[in-house]
Amino acid sequence: MANQYDDDYDYEEETQDSSGPANLRKALKKAERERTALQEQLTAVKSNLRERSVKDVLETKGVNSKIAKFIPSDIEAPEQIAAWLEENADVFGFRTEEQSQPTELSQDAITEQRINTSASTGITPSRDEDLANRIASAQTKEELMSLMGIVGLGRNR
Repeated sequence: MANQYDDDYDYEEETQDSSGPANLRKALKKAERERTALQEQLTAVKSNLRERSVKDVLETKGVNSKIAKFIPSDIEAPEQIAAWLEENADVFGFRTEEQSQPTELSQDAITEQRINTSASTGITPSRDEDLANRIASAQTKEELMSLMGIVGLGRNR
């Protein structure tokens, strides 16, 4: 009569290999070597990818590629590299896109700026200097005579 625990499985097939632990150690060493090789490959690929990302971001921003050696190694993503460049732009002496775009002023602001500049640096001419400037810039004899107040005198002579 068959017992419920009996199988058709042959236990002798497992025990025929007498060097079980030795084979396991060999398989473990082989797996560790493969893992180490794959880890080195992964490190090399990550390094190349980071170098390419840094180079692309520097070219996009128009920054000298020599700055790449100063970017910390823990910054890898292009967004992080761009943020680091903007943060340290003043240290390396270049302008970011935000800094290089001129700000547009309204016409009133431009006029106000001109008034403030002329008021702070300009010299108000006195009455005599103003008259001297007008006389010096006169184009005709009649204009000169009218400035000097001798309009009627010139015709009587």
